[in-house]
Amino acid sequence: MVPRLNWKGVLKVIGSLEIVVGLLMLSVPFIDVLTFKPITLSFLLTSIILLIVGYYLQRLEAQEIGLLEGIVTTSIAWPLISFEASIPLMTSLNISFVDAWFESISGFTGTGFTVLTGIDYMKPSIITWRSIMQWTGELGVVVFAMVLFPYFYKLGASAYGIERPIKIDASFYMTARRLIRIYLILTVAGIIAYVYSGMNFYEAFNHVLTTVATGGMSTYDAGYQVIFNRAPLTYIPVLIFMFLGGMNFVLLDKLLRGDLGSVWRSEEFRTYLYSMLILIMLTILSYIFIDRANYSYAVIAGTFNLVSAMTTTGFSIGDISKLSTTTKLILIASMYFGGMVFSTAGGIKSFRLLIICKKLKHSAVTTLIGGKAEKAMRIDGSFIDENEVSQALLFALIHVLAIFAGATFMTVYGYSFVDTLFEATSAAGCVGLSAGVIGPASPLGVKLTIMTLMLLGRIEYIQLYLVIGFIAGRKIVKELK
Repeated sequence: MVPRLNWKGVLKVIGSLEIVVGLLMLSVPFIDVLTFKPITLSFLLTSIILLIVGYYLQRLEAQEIGLLEGIVTTSIAWPLISFEASIPLMTSLNISFVDAWFESISGFTGTGFTVLTGIDYMKPSIITWRSIMQWTGELGVVVFAMVLFPYFYKLGASAYGIERPIKIDASFYMTARRLIRIYLILTVAGIIAYVYSGMNFYEAFNHVLTTVATGGMSTYDAGYQVIFNRAPLTYIPVLIFMFLGGMNFVLLDKLLRGDLGSVWRSEEFRTYLYSMLILIMLTILSYIFIDRANYSYAVIAGTFNLVSAMTTTGFSIGDISKLSTTTKLILIASMYFGGMVFSTAGGIKSFRLLIICKKLKHSAVTTLIGGKAEKAMRIDGSFIDENEVSQALLFALIHVLAIFAGATFMTVYGYSFVDTLFEATSAAGCVGLSAGVIGPASPLGVKLTIMTLMLLGRIEYIQLYLVIGFIAGRKIVKELK
Protein backbone atom coordinates (compact mmCIF):
# COMPACT_ATOMS: atom_id res chain seq x y z
CA MET A 1 0.00 0.00 0.00
CA VAL A 2 1.36 3.41 -0.98
CA PRO A 3 1.68 5.65 2.12
CA ARG A 4 -0.48 8.75 2.25
CA LEU A 5 1.36 11.95 1.62
CA ASN A 6 1.31 14.80 4.10
CA TRP A 7 0.03 17.22 1.47
CA LYS A 8 -0.59 20.03 3.94
CA GLY A 9 3.06 19.85 4.93
CA VAL A 10 4.12 19.86 1.29
CA LEU A 11 1.91 22.88 0.52
CA LYS A 12 3.10 24.75 3.60
CA VAL A 13 6.74 24.31 2.58
CA ILE A 14 5.97 25.33 -1.00
CA GLY A 15 4.16 28.38 0.38
CA SER A 16 7.34 29.45 2.15
CA LEU A 17 9.29 29.05 -1.07
CA GLU A 18 6.68 31.13 -2.92
CA ILE A 19 7.28 33.97 -0.47
CA VAL A 20 11.03 33.77 -1.03
CA VAL A 21 10.61 33.90 -4.81
CA GLY A 22 8.07 36.72 -4.49
CA LEU A 23 10.50 38.76 -2.41
CA LEU A 24 13.30 38.09 -4.90
CA MET A 25 11.10 39.31 -7.76
CA LEU A 26 10.70 42.66 -6.01
CA SER A 27 14.35 43.26 -6.90
CA VAL A 28 13.30 43.96 -10.50
CA PRO A 29 11.06 47.01 -9.82
CA PHE A 30 13.51 48.11 -7.12
CA ILE A 31 16.40 48.16 -9.61
CA ASP A 32 14.15 49.90 -12.12
CA VAL A 33 13.69 52.74 -9.61
CA LEU A 34 17.42 52.90 -8.87
CA THR A 35 18.30 53.05 -12.58
CA PHE A 36 15.50 55.50 -13.48
CA LYS A 37 13.78 53.02 -15.81
CA PRO A 38 10.04 52.36 -16.18
CA ILE A 39 8.88 49.89 -13.53
CA THR A 40 8.48 46.36 -14.89
CA LEU A 41 4.86 45.84 -13.82
CA SER A 42 4.75 42.15 -14.74
CA PHE A 43 7.36 41.36 -12.09
CA LEU A 44 5.70 43.60 -9.52
CA LEU A 45 2.28 42.01 -10.03
CA THR A 46 3.65 38.44 -10.09
CA SER A 47 5.58 39.17 -6.91
CA ILE A 48 2.45 40.39 -5.12
CA ILE A 49 0.49 37.31 -6.26
CA LEU A 50 3.23 34.93 -5.06
CA LEU A 51 3.47 36.71 -1.72
CA ILE A 52 -0.30 36.45 -1.19
CA VAL A 53 -0.46 32.78 -2.25
CA GLY A 54 2.60 31.96 -0.17
CA TYR A 55 1.19 33.78 2.87
CA TYR A 56 -2.00 31.71 2.89
CA LEU A 57 -0.25 28.41 2.14
CA GLN A 58 2.31 28.84 4.92
CA ARG A 59 -0.52 29.49 7.41
CA LEU A 60 -1.73 25.90 6.99
CA GLU A 61 -1.52 23.74 10.11
CA ALA A 62 0.73 20.84 9.17
CA GLN A 63 2.97 18.21 10.65
CA GLU A 64 6.67 17.91 9.89
CA ILE A 65 7.23 16.35 6.47
CA GLY A 66 9.15 13.12 6.03
CA LEU A 67 11.66 12.00 3.42
CA LEU A 68 8.99 11.08 0.86
CA GLU A 69 7.31 14.48 1.19
CA GLY A 70 10.73 16.11 0.97
CA ILE A 71 11.34 14.39 -2.36
CA VAL A 72 7.88 15.33 -3.62
CA THR A 73 8.29 18.94 -2.48
CA THR A 74 11.67 19.30 -4.16
CA SER A 75 10.41 17.64 -7.33
CA ILE A 76 7.47 20.05 -7.53
CA ALA A 77 9.26 23.19 -6.40
CA TRP A 78 11.93 23.47 -9.11
CA PRO A 79 9.68 23.26 -12.20
CA LEU A 80 6.98 25.30 -10.40
CA ILE A 81 9.29 28.17 -9.42
CA SER A 82 10.79 28.24 -12.91
CA PHE A 83 7.29 28.21 -14.42
CA GLU A 84 6.16 31.12 -12.27
CA ALA A 85 9.30 33.14 -13.03
CA SER A 86 8.78 32.62 -16.76
CA ILE A 87 5.45 34.49 -16.82
CA PRO A 88 6.75 38.00 -16.03
CA LEU A 89 9.85 37.32 -18.12
CA MET A 90 7.69 36.38 -21.12
CA THR A 91 5.54 39.48 -20.69
CA SER A 92 8.36 41.96 -20.13
CA LEU A 93 10.54 40.71 -23.01
CA ASN A 94 7.70 39.79 -25.38
CA ILE A 95 9.12 36.31 -26.01
CA SER A 96 7.46 32.91 -26.32
CA PHE A 97 6.47 31.02 -23.18
CA VAL A 98 8.85 28.15 -24.00
CA ASP A 99 11.79 30.55 -24.31
CA ALA A 100 10.84 32.30 -21.07
CA TRP A 101 10.50 28.98 -19.21
CA PHE A 102 13.78 27.78 -20.72
CA GLU A 103 15.54 30.92 -19.48
CA SER A 104 14.02 30.58 -16.01
CA ILE A 105 14.96 26.90 -15.72
CA SER A 106 18.47 27.72 -16.92
CA GLY A 107 18.62 30.49 -14.33
CA PHE A 108 17.33 28.69 -11.25
CA THR A 109 19.23 25.47 -12.02
CA GLY A 110 22.42 27.51 -12.43
CA THR A 111 23.04 26.23 -15.93
CA GLY A 112 23.61 29.41 -17.89
CA PHE A 113 22.24 28.43 -21.30
CA THR A 114 20.31 31.24 -22.96
CA VAL A 115 17.91 31.54 -25.86
CA LEU A 116 17.72 35.32 -25.60
CA THR A 117 19.18 37.89 -27.98
CA GLY A 118 19.86 41.58 -27.43
CA ILE A 119 21.10 41.02 -23.88
CA ASP A 120 23.52 43.94 -24.28
CA TYR A 121 20.57 46.35 -24.55
CA MET A 122 18.17 44.91 -21.96
CA LYS A 123 17.12 46.78 -18.85
CA PRO A 124 19.62 46.35 -16.00
CA SER A 125 16.83 44.99 -13.80
CA ILE A 126 16.12 42.06 -16.15
CA ILE A 127 19.82 41.28 -16.57
CA THR A 128 20.29 41.36 -12.80
CA TRP A 129 17.20 39.17 -12.33
CA ARG A 130 18.87 36.49 -14.46
CA SER A 131 21.92 36.71 -12.20
CA ILE A 132 19.80 36.61 -9.04
CA MET A 133 18.02 33.48 -10.29
CA GLN A 134 21.38 31.76 -10.59
CA TRP A 135 22.74 33.06 -7.29
CA THR A 136 19.72 31.95 -5.27
CA GLY A 137 18.94 28.86 -7.32
CA GLU A 138 22.36 27.29 -6.97
CA LEU A 139 22.57 27.77 -3.21
CA GLY A 140 18.98 26.62 -2.99
CA VAL A 141 15.79 28.58 -2.44
CA VAL A 142 15.16 26.16 0.44
CA VAL A 143 18.25 27.51 2.22
CA PHE A 144 16.86 31.05 2.17
CA ALA A 145 13.47 29.81 3.40
CA MET A 146 15.26 27.99 6.22
CA VAL A 147 16.67 31.28 7.50
CA LEU A 148 13.66 33.54 6.84
CA PHE A 149 10.97 31.38 8.47
CA PRO A 150 11.59 30.10 12.03
CA TYR A 151 9.30 27.07 11.60
CA PHE A 152 10.84 25.95 8.32
CA TYR A 153 13.84 24.11 9.74
CA LYS A 154 11.49 21.84 11.66
CA LEU A 155 8.76 21.44 9.08
CA GLY A 156 10.90 21.36 5.95
CA ALA A 157 14.18 19.83 7.09
CA SER A 158 13.62 16.87 4.77
CA ALA A 159 13.27 19.19 1.77
CA TYR A 160 16.51 20.88 2.79
CA GLY A 161 18.18 17.50 3.20
CA ILE A 162 17.40 16.56 -0.38
CA GLU A 163 19.25 19.63 -1.69
CA ARG A 164 22.01 20.08 0.91
CA PRO A 165 22.34 16.75 2.72
CA ILE A 166 25.36 17.69 4.88
CA LYS A 167 25.40 19.79 8.04
CA ILE A 168 28.32 22.08 8.91
CA ASP A 169 26.77 23.19 12.18
CA ALA A 170 24.67 21.76 14.98
CA SER A 171 21.41 21.96 13.04
CA PHE A 172 20.07 22.41 9.52
CA TYR A 173 18.95 25.92 10.51
CA MET A 174 22.44 26.93 11.67
CA THR A 175 23.92 25.23 8.60
CA ALA A 176 21.69 27.31 6.32
CA ARG A 177 22.79 30.49 8.09
CA ARG A 178 26.44 29.49 7.76
CA LEU A 179 25.99 28.70 4.06
CA ILE A 180 24.51 32.12 3.36
CA ARG A 181 27.34 33.76 5.32
CA ILE A 182 29.98 31.91 3.26
CA TYR A 183 28.10 32.77 0.07
CA LEU A 184 27.94 36.46 0.96
CA ILE A 185 31.64 36.60 1.86
CA LEU A 186 32.59 35.08 -1.50
CA THR A 187 30.18 37.42 -3.31
CA VAL A 188 31.50 40.61 -1.68
CA ALA A 189 35.11 39.52 -2.11
CA GLY A 190 34.40 38.70 -5.75
CA ILE A 191 32.84 42.09 -6.47
CA ILE A 192 35.90 43.86 -5.03
CA ALA A 193 38.30 41.65 -7.00
CA TYR A 194 36.36 42.03 -10.25
CA VAL A 195 36.13 45.83 -9.99
CA TYR A 196 39.81 46.10 -9.04
CA SER A 197 40.83 44.00 -12.07
CA GLY A 198 38.85 46.03 -14.61
CA MET A 199 35.09 45.42 -14.53
CA ASN A 200 32.65 48.22 -13.81
CA PHE A 201 30.37 47.70 -10.79
CA TYR A 202 27.40 46.56 -12.88
CA GLU A 203 29.48 43.91 -14.66
CA ALA A 204 31.22 42.86 -11.45
CA PHE A 205 27.98 42.51 -9.47
CA ASN A 206 26.26 40.38 -12.10
CA HIS A 207 29.27 38.26 -13.01
CA VAL A 208 30.23 37.48 -9.44
CA LEU A 209 26.67 36.33 -8.70
CA THR A 210 26.92 33.87 -11.56
CA THR A 211 30.52 32.88 -10.79
CA VAL A 212 30.21 31.87 -7.13
CA ALA A 213 26.96 30.13 -8.11
CA THR A 214 28.85 28.39 -10.95
CA GLY A 215 26.05 29.62 -13.21
CA GLY A 216 27.65 31.50 -16.09
CA MET A 217 25.03 33.96 -17.28
CA SER A 218 26.49 37.26 -18.46
CA THR A 219 25.52 40.86 -19.18
CA TYR A 220 26.42 40.45 -22.86
CA ASP A 221 25.28 38.30 -25.78
CA ALA A 222 28.92 37.26 -26.30
CA GLY A 223 29.31 36.45 -22.61
CA TYR A 224 32.48 36.92 -20.58
CA GLN A 225 34.49 37.19 -23.82
CA VAL A 226 33.47 40.87 -24.08
CA ILE A 227 34.96 41.67 -20.69
CA PHE A 228 38.07 39.58 -21.30
CA ASN A 229 38.78 41.45 -24.54
CA ARG A 230 38.56 44.79 -22.73
CA ALA A 231 40.00 43.84 -19.32
CA PRO A 232 42.09 40.65 -19.60
CA LEU A 233 43.26 40.88 -15.96
CA THR A 234 39.74 39.87 -14.88
CA TYR A 235 40.76 36.40 -16.05
CA ILE A 236 42.62 35.76 -12.79
CA PRO A 237 39.89 36.49 -10.21
CA VAL A 238 37.21 34.84 -12.38
CA LEU A 239 39.36 31.70 -12.58
CA ILE A 240 39.90 31.71 -8.81
CA PHE A 241 36.24 32.20 -7.93
CA MET A 242 35.14 29.53 -10.40
CA PHE A 243 37.49 27.12 -8.63
CA LEU A 244 36.15 28.17 -5.22
CA GLY A 245 32.57 27.84 -6.49
CA GLY A 246 33.22 24.21 -7.31
CA MET A 247 34.47 23.45 -3.77
CA ASN A 248 32.66 21.72 -0.95
CA PHE A 249 31.03 24.24 1.45
CA VAL A 250 32.49 22.36 4.41
CA LEU A 251 35.99 22.94 3.04
CA LEU A 252 35.16 26.53 2.08
CA ASP A 253 34.15 27.12 5.69
CA LYS A 254 37.50 25.73 6.85
CA LEU A 255 39.35 27.72 4.20
CA LEU A 256 37.75 30.97 5.37
CA ARG A 257 38.74 30.07 8.92
CA GLY A 258 42.36 29.63 7.79
CA ASP A 259 42.43 25.86 8.31
CA LEU A 260 44.40 25.09 5.14
CA GLY A 261 45.67 21.79 6.55
CA SER A 262 42.18 20.30 6.75
CA VAL A 263 41.46 21.40 3.19
CA TRP A 264 44.61 19.77 1.85
CA ARG A 265 44.06 16.56 3.81
CA SER A 266 40.66 16.07 2.18
CA GLU A 267 40.86 13.21 -0.31
CA GLU A 268 37.97 14.65 -2.26
CA PHE A 269 39.71 18.02 -2.58
CA ARG A 270 42.87 16.36 -3.88
CA THR A 271 40.77 14.33 -6.34
CA TYR A 272 39.09 17.56 -7.48
CA LEU A 273 42.42 19.37 -7.84
CA TYR A 274 44.48 16.57 -9.44
CA SER A 275 41.79 15.54 -11.94
CA MET A 276 41.37 19.20 -12.91
CA LEU A 277 45.14 19.66 -13.43
CA ILE A 278 45.34 16.51 -15.56
CA LEU A 279 42.42 17.62 -17.71
CA ILE A 280 43.88 21.13 -18.02
CA MET A 281 47.11 19.68 -19.39
CA LEU A 282 45.20 17.49 -21.86
CA THR A 283 43.12 20.48 -22.97
CA ILE A 284 46.17 22.68 -23.53
CA LEU A 285 47.87 19.94 -25.54
CA SER A 286 44.74 19.45 -27.63
CA TYR A 287 44.53 23.19 -28.28
CA ILE A 288 48.16 23.22 -29.43
CA PHE A 289 48.48 20.03 -31.44
CA ILE A 290 44.95 19.47 -32.76
CA ASP A 291 43.31 22.90 -32.83
CA ARG A 292 46.61 24.48 -33.91
CA ALA A 293 46.34 27.35 -31.43
CA ASN A 294 49.42 29.35 -30.41
CA TYR A 295 50.96 28.47 -27.06
CA SER A 296 49.85 31.51 -25.06
CA TYR A 297 46.25 31.27 -26.27
CA ALA A 298 46.20 27.52 -25.63
CA VAL A 299 47.31 28.01 -22.03
CA ILE A 300 44.92 30.90 -21.36
CA ALA A 301 41.81 29.62 -23.15
CA GLY A 302 42.46 25.94 -22.44
CA THR A 303 42.87 26.48 -18.70
CA PHE A 304 39.94 28.86 -18.41
CA ASN A 305 37.48 26.75 -20.42
CA LEU A 306 38.44 23.54 -18.64
CA VAL A 307 38.04 25.07 -15.18
CA SER A 308 34.75 26.62 -16.30
CA ALA A 309 33.56 23.22 -17.59
CA MET A 310 34.63 21.19 -14.55
CA THR A 311 33.26 23.67 -12.02
CA THR A 312 30.14 23.76 -14.23
CA THR A 313 30.25 27.57 -14.41
CA GLY A 314 29.82 28.06 -18.15
CA PHE A 315 31.93 31.12 -18.95
CA SER A 316 34.14 30.69 -22.00
CA ILE A 317 36.95 32.26 -23.98
CA GLY A 318 36.75 31.68 -27.72
CA ASP A 319 34.11 29.87 -29.76
CA ILE A 320 33.53 26.41 -28.27
CA SER A 321 31.63 25.27 -31.36
CA LYS A 322 34.78 25.64 -33.50
CA LEU A 323 36.95 23.42 -31.31
CA SER A 324 38.09 20.00 -32.50
CA THR A 325 36.25 16.83 -31.53
CA THR A 326 39.14 15.84 -29.25
CA THR A 327 39.02 19.09 -27.27
CA LYS A 328 35.25 18.86 -27.00
CA LEU A 329 35.50 15.31 -25.65
CA ILE A 330 37.94 16.44 -22.94
CA LEU A 331 35.54 19.22 -21.95
CA ILE A 332 32.68 16.71 -21.98
CA ALA A 333 34.60 14.49 -19.56
CA SER A 334 35.26 17.44 -17.26
CA MET A 335 31.57 18.47 -17.29
CA TYR A 336 30.59 14.89 -16.52
CA PHE A 337 32.93 14.75 -13.49
CA GLY A 338 31.97 18.21 -12.19
CA GLY A 339 32.98 19.80 -8.90
CA MET A 340 32.78 18.62 -5.30
CA VAL A 341 29.74 17.42 -3.33
CA PHE A 342 27.92 20.00 -1.20
CA SER A 343 28.90 22.72 -3.67
CA THR A 344 27.06 24.72 -6.32
CA ALA A 345 28.68 22.61 -9.06
CA GLY A 346 27.00 19.85 -11.05
CA GLY A 347 28.25 16.59 -12.59
CA ILE A 348 28.72 13.31 -10.75
CA LYS A 349 31.00 15.15 -8.27
CA SER A 350 34.55 14.38 -7.18
CA PHE A 351 33.43 12.38 -4.15
CA ARG A 352 31.58 9.87 -6.30
CA LEU A 353 34.51 9.77 -8.71
CA LEU A 354 36.80 9.02 -5.75
CA ILE A 355 34.51 6.22 -4.54
CA ILE A 356 34.38 4.67 -8.01
CA CYS A 357 38.17 4.86 -8.41
CA LYS A 358 38.72 3.31 -4.98
CA LYS A 359 36.24 0.55 -5.78
CA LEU A 360 38.01 -0.24 -9.06
CA LYS A 361 41.36 -0.31 -7.28
CA HIS A 362 39.96 -2.47 -4.49
CA SER A 363 38.39 -4.92 -6.96
CA ALA A 364 41.63 -5.18 -8.94
CA VAL A 365 43.72 -5.84 -5.81
CA THR A 366 41.19 -8.37 -4.53
CA THR A 367 41.33 -10.25 -7.83
CA LEU A 368 45.13 -10.31 -7.88
CA ILE A 369 45.57 -11.63 -4.34
CA GLY A 370 42.70 -14.09 -4.45
CA GLY A 371 40.05 -12.25 -2.49
CA LYS A 372 42.07 -11.70 0.68
CA ALA A 373 41.98 -7.90 0.68
CA GLU A 374 40.12 -5.95 3.33
CA LYS A 375 36.57 -5.41 2.10
CA ALA A 376 36.00 -2.00 3.71
CA MET A 377 37.09 1.18 1.95
CA ARG A 378 37.89 4.45 3.67
CA ILE A 379 37.80 8.08 2.62
CA ASP A 380 39.30 10.63 5.01
CA GLY A 381 39.34 7.95 7.70
CA SER A 382 35.63 7.15 7.41
CA PHE A 383 34.40 3.78 6.20
CA ILE A 384 32.50 3.69 2.92
CA ASP A 385 29.95 0.88 2.94
CA GLU A 386 28.69 -1.01 -0.08
CA ASN A 387 25.45 0.96 -0.10
CA GLU A 388 27.36 4.21 -0.69
CA VAL A 389 29.41 2.52 -3.41
CA SER A 390 26.25 1.24 -5.08
CA GLN A 391 24.63 4.68 -4.94
CA ALA A 392 27.71 6.32 -6.49
CA LEU A 393 27.79 3.76 -9.29
CA LEU A 394 24.03 4.02 -9.84
CA PHE A 395 24.13 7.81 -10.06
CA ALA A 396 27.08 7.74 -12.48
CA LEU A 397 25.14 5.26 -14.63
CA ILE A 398 21.86 7.19 -14.57
CA HIS A 399 23.72 10.41 -15.37
CA VAL A 400 25.44 8.93 -18.40
CA LEU A 401 22.24 7.24 -19.62
CA ALA A 402 20.30 10.53 -19.37
CA ILE A 403 23.05 12.31 -21.29
CA PHE A 404 23.20 9.72 -24.05
CA ALA A 405 19.40 9.56 -24.34
CA GLY A 406 19.18 13.35 -24.70
CA ALA A 407 22.12 13.50 -27.12
CA THR A 408 20.71 10.71 -29.29
CA PHE A 409 17.30 12.35 -29.48
CA MET A 410 18.75 15.71 -30.54
CA THR A 411 20.66 14.15 -33.45
CA VAL A 412 17.25 13.71 -35.11
CA TYR A 413 17.41 17.44 -35.88
CA GLY A 414 20.59 17.08 -37.92
CA TYR A 415 23.26 17.93 -35.35
CA SER A 416 26.42 15.84 -35.01
CA PHE A 417 26.46 13.39 -32.11
CA VAL A 418 29.58 14.98 -30.58
CA ASP A 419 27.85 18.36 -30.46
CA THR A 420 24.61 16.97 -29.00
CA LEU A 421 26.65 14.93 -26.50
CA PHE A 422 28.44 18.14 -25.50
CA GLU A 423 25.12 19.99 -25.12
CA ALA A 424 23.42 17.17 -23.21
CA THR A 425 26.36 16.82 -20.81
CA SER A 426 26.36 20.57 -20.30
CA ALA A 427 22.62 20.59 -19.58
CA ALA A 428 22.57 17.58 -17.25
CA GLY A 429 25.61 18.93 -15.40
CA CYS A 430 24.03 22.41 -15.22
CA VAL A 431 27.09 23.90 -16.94
CA GLY A 432 25.92 26.17 -19.75
CA LEU A 433 28.83 25.80 -22.18
CA SER A 434 27.46 25.36 -25.69
CA ALA A 435 28.75 23.76 -28.87
CA GLY A 436 26.19 25.74 -30.86
CA VAL A 437 23.21 23.39 -30.60
CA ILE A 438 21.09 25.50 -28.27
CA GLY A 439 20.08 29.02 -29.20
CA PRO A 440 17.09 31.22 -30.04
CA ALA A 441 16.46 29.36 -33.31
CA SER A 442 16.84 25.84 -31.91
CA PRO A 443 13.96 23.41 -32.63
CA LEU A 444 11.30 23.05 -29.94
CA GLY A 445 12.30 19.42 -29.33
CA VAL A 446 15.89 20.44 -28.61
CA LYS A 447 14.80 23.15 -26.17
CA LEU A 448 12.45 20.77 -24.33
CA THR A 449 15.17 18.11 -24.12
CA ILE A 450 17.65 20.57 -22.66
CA MET A 451 15.03 21.88 -20.20
CA THR A 452 14.31 18.33 -19.00
CA LEU A 453 18.00 17.53 -18.54
CA MET A 454 18.61 20.76 -16.63
CA LEU A 455 15.78 20.01 -14.18
CA LEU A 456 16.76 16.37 -13.72
CA GLY A 457 20.42 17.22 -13.23
CA ARG A 458 19.81 20.05 -10.77
CA ILE A 459 18.45 17.82 -8.02
CA GLU A 460 20.30 14.75 -9.23
CA TYR A 461 17.42 12.76 -10.73
CA ILE A 462 15.45 12.62 -7.50
CA GLN A 463 12.25 12.91 -9.58
CA LEU A 464 13.33 9.83 -11.52
CA TYR A 465 13.93 7.90 -8.31
CA LEU A 466 10.45 8.90 -7.14
CA VAL A 467 8.78 7.66 -10.33
CA ILE A 468 10.76 4.41 -10.27
CA GLY A 469 9.79 3.92 -6.63
CA PHE A 470 6.09 4.15 -7.45
CA ILE A 471 6.26 2.07 -10.61
CA ALA A 472 8.80 -0.63 -9.70
CA GLY A 473 7.68 -1.37 -6.19
CA ARG A 474 5.35 0.14 -3.67
CA LYS A 475 7.30 -1.47 -0.89
CA ILE A 476 10.27 0.73 -1.76
CA VAL A 477 8.10 3.82 -1.48
CA LYS A 478 6.76 2.63 1.86
CA GLU A 479 10.29 2.26 3.22
CA LEU A 480 10.98 5.91 2.37
CA LYS A 481 8.25 6.87 4.78
